[in-house]
Amino acid sequence: MINIWHATNIKEIFSVLDSNSNGLSNQEALDRLNKYGKNILPEEKKYSKIKLFLGQFNSPLMYILLVTVGISFLLKHYSDSIFILFILFINTTVGFYQENKANKSLAALKKMVKVKARVLRNGLEKEIDSQELVIGDILMLKSGDKVPADAIIVDSRGLKINESSLTGESHPVDKKEGVLEENATLPERTNMVFMGTIVEQGRGKMLVVAIGSQTQMGKIVSLLKETKERKTPLQKKILVLSRWLSVFVLSLITIILIEGHFTEKSFVDVFVASLALAVSAIPEGLLPAITVILVLAMRRIFKEGGLVRKLAATETLGGVTIICTDKTGTLTEGKMNVVSVLTSNKELMNEDMGELMKDRDLNDMDSHISALKIATMVNDAFIENPESALEEWIVRGAPTDRALLLAGMHAGLDKRELEKQYPLIDRINFESEYKFAATFNKKDEKTNILYIIGAPEEIIAKCSHLDIDGNKEELGTDHSNKLINRLEGLTQKGLRVLGCAYKEYSSDIKYDNLTDLVKEISLIGFIALKDPLRKDAKDSIKITKKAGIRTIIMTGDHKLTARTIAEEIGLKAKNENIMEGKEIDTIDDMDLGERVKNISIFARVSPHHKLKIVNALQSGEDVVAMIGDGVNDAPALKAADIGVAVGAGTDVAKEVADLVLLDNNFKIILKAIEQGRVVFQNIRKVFVYLMADDFSELFLFLFAMAMGLPLPLLPAQILWINLVEDGFPDIALTTEQETEGVMEEKPRSIKEKIFSQPIKKWMTAIFFISGIAAFATYLSLFKFTGDIDKTRSMVFVLMCIDSLIFAFSVRSFKESIFRKNIFSNRFLVGGVAIGLALLFLAVYAPPLQKILSTQPLRLIEWALLMGISIVEILFIEFAKKKIFSKEC
Repeated sequence: MINIWHATNIKEIFSVLDSNSNGLSNQEALDRLNKYGKNILPEEKKYSKIKLFLGQFNSPLMYILLVTVGISFLLKHYSDSIFILFILFINTTVGFYQENKANKSLAALKKMVKVKARVLRNGLEKEIDSQELVIGDILMLKSGDKVPADAIIVDSRGLKINESSLTGESHPVDKKEGVLEENATLPERTNMVFMGTIVEQGRGKMLVVAIGSQTQMGKIVSLLKETKERKTPLQKKILVLSRWLSVFVLSLITIILIEGHFTEKSFVDVFVASLALAVSAIPEGLLPAITVILVLAMRRIFKEGGLVRKLAATETLGGVTIICTDKTGTLTEGKMNVVSVLTSNKELMNEDMGELMKDRDLNDMDSHISALKIATMVNDAFIENPESALEEWIVRGAPTDRALLLAGMHAGLDKRELEKQYPLIDRINFESEYKFAATFNKKDEKTNILYIIGAPEEIIAKCSHLDIDGNKEELGTDHSNKLINRLEGLTQKGLRVLGCAYKEYSSDIKYDNLTDLVKEISLIGFIALKDPLRKDAKDSIKITKKAGIRTIIMTGDHKLTARTIAEEIGLKAKNENIMEGKEIDTIDDMDLGERVKNISIFARVSPHHKLKIVNALQSGEDVVAMIGDGVNDAPALKAADIGVAVGAGTDVAKEVADLVLLDNNFKIILKAIEQGRVVFQNIRKVFVYLMADDFSELFLFLFAMAMGLPLPLLPAQILWINLVEDGFPDIALTTEQETEGVMEEKPRSIKEKIFSQPIKKWMTAIFFISGIAAFATYLSLFKFTGDIDKTRSMVFVLMCIDSLIFAFSVRSFKESIFRKNIFSNRFLVGGVAIGLALLFLAVYAPPLQKILSTQPLRLIEWALLMGISIVEILFIEFAKKKIFSKEC
C-alpha cells in the first residue's frame, strides 16, 4: 500500500483504497472493520497489581518503620517483630484494595467520553463512533472537531488545524487539497490531517488513509512508556500535612523513649512499644482514602449525568462561588423550534409553514420561501436516515441548525435538492467574532449567489436594501423601518432571532476572503426560534442562591432575549445588571473587575469577552465555573477554575474541560458542586478519625511513663487496636453522604485548610477527653487489682470500643451521634461489626490471647468499659456542638 499519501494524486489514492467521493457502503465498512480492527490507539501498559502493592511501602514513613522492625529483630523480639510486620501487611493490603478499586474506576471513567465522526456511507452523511472509522471512509470535518484518524484532503473550505498535540507548533496550519513533494516533513504536509489534532476553523472533506496504531499519533503512542499518574494538588497538601504530623508523632515517641530511660524501664521493651505506637499513629492510609473519596464522588457525579475528567476538579468543585453559563441547553431545554418567519409583508407562524409550499415551486420569489431557503442552505445539520419515515428521522447538528433544517423541510424544502440546484462554491462557518454564517453558491452560468444568516443587528448593519418578494428597495423606507421595529418585539418575548439576507454576484467575481463579499446585501426578514425554559431551571437558580453561588448568564444573544430568560428564572435583570460585549471593549481590566460584581447578564459577547470576564471575576478571589460548548469557548474554559463543557459541545471544548455535562442540564453542575462539598467534609472526617484516637494512646503513654508505671499496652495490643480502628471503619467513612443542608451553606474559601481551627480545637478536646479517660481507667484498675495483664486487657478493650463508637460521631460535624439515622451508613455499620469481631477474637480466641497477652472479660467488666466509653462520647459530642455550632 502507498506510504507517501501526501505525494500521491487523490484519484490514485481512491483507486488504491477502493473508495470514491460518495464513501463506502455500510457492508464495505463493516467488512473492513472486521478485517483491520477498530480505530483505537495502542493502550497504555496496564498498571501491575504487584507493583501497586509494593508501592504501598514506597514512602519515607514506611522506610522508617521497616528499619525499626529490623532493629527489633536484632534485639531478638521475634514475636513482636513478626506481629508488627503482619499488621503492616494488613494495612498495606487495605491500602492496595482502596487504590486498586480507585484505579479501576478511573480507567472506566476515562473511557466514557467518545469522539464522534461524521462520514459518508451509501452517499449519505452519518454520525458514527470514531472507533468504527475504517480506511477508505469519507470523513467530514468542521470547526471544533477533533480529527479522529489520518486522512488526505479531498476538499478544503478555509480549513485551519491546530497540530500542537502532534508537532508542538501552536499556530494553526492552513490545509488545502493538492499533491506535495515526497520529502515533505510532517508539519509541511498541508494536504493531510492527523489524528488527535483540532479543527480551529473552516471545514473539509477527507479520505481516511490510516487508523489506530498506523496513524502518526499511534506510532508515537506505541513508543511511549506508561506515564505516572500525578498526585492531585489536594493529595500533595495532605502528604505535606501527614509528614508534619509524622514528625510530631515521632517527637512524642522520642519523649516516651527518654521517659523510659529516666524511669529505668527496659530500653528494648519501651523501644518496641514506641515502634508500635509509630505504626499506629502515622496516618499512612490517608492518601489512599482520599483517592477513594475523590473517585467515589466522580462516580456519583457521573450517575447524575456529569463526567469529571480531572480528579483534582472533584474537590475544587466544592469551592465554586460563581457559575457563568449560556442559556441555551443548560437553562433551556435545547430543543429549538422555529415559531415565526417575519418579512416585510407578513409574519408566518410555525403552524402555517406546511401550507406555504402548496401550489408553488422553488423559484417563487415569496420572501418567506427565500428566508427558509437561506436557513436551509446555510446550515450544518443533516438527516442521517432521510429514507425513513418522518417520525423516525435522526437529525444531527446543533439545536439551532436542526430547528432551521426541519422548518425548511416542513415547508417543502429539501436541502440535498437545493445543494444540487445551487452547487456550493465557498462558505463561512458561524464564528462568534463576526456573528454570521454564509454560503456562496452557483446560481447559473453567469451568476453566483451569497446567502447569509446571523445576528439581526450584524445583518442589518451590512444591508443596503430590503427584499420584498423579489423586489428591492433601499433601507430607510416605511417597509424596512416597520420590519426592523418589530424585531425588538420578538427579542422581548425571549425568542432567539436570526436575520436572513443575500446578494448576487457575477460568476467571475474575485475575492481573497468570502467575508469581503458580505456588504451591501439585501435583507429578506427574520426567523424567530423558541427554546423552552427547563422545568427545573427556576429551582436550580434558587439552590444556587441558597448555596451562596452567583449565576451569571453569558450569551451571544440580544440583551432583551437574555433579560426575558433571566427574569423567568429569578435573576436580577435591571439595566444596571446587564452589560454588552461592546461596552467591555471600552473599559480596562481594573474597571471591569469592579463592574462585574453587580452584573448578572453579559449579552452579545464574543469569546475574547468571555475570557476577559472570567479573569475579572477571578481577580476578586472568586472560584469560577464556566460553562461553554464551542471551540471559541476553550480559552475561557481553560482559564476558569472549573471548565464545564456541555455534552453537545465541540470536541475541543471537552478537551480542555474539567467537567462534561452529558445531557447539558444546569442542574448537573449543582449536583457536582454538592459532591465537591461532601468530598471536602469526608476528607476531614477520615483525617480526624485516623488521627484523633491515636492521640489518646500517646497521651496514655506519656503520663504512664512519666509516673513510672508499667507499659499500659503491649506492642502487639497497640497494633491490634490499629487494625480494629483503621482497618475498616476509615474505608467506610469514605462512602459517607451527608448532603442534607450542604447546599444551604456558603462556599468555603479555596484557601481553607483541612486542618482548620475548629478541627484543631475538636482534636485537642478528643486528645484530652479520651487520653484522660484511658489513663484514669488504667491507673484505677492497676491500683485496684494489681494485675497488669488484666488491666492491659481492659484498657485494650476500652481503646477499641472508643474508636468504634467514635466512628459514628465523626460521621457529621453538624449533627449529634444521637440521631434517628445513626446506622444509615451500612458500610460503616459493617466496618464496625468487623472491628467488633476482631476485638472479640483478640479477647476470647486462645491463639490470639497468647499473642496479644489478653484475658477474657466478664459481663460486668464489659458494662463498666461501655459506661466509660459512653461518658467519653458525651463529652466529645458536647465539645463538637460547642466548636462547630458557629463554624464548620
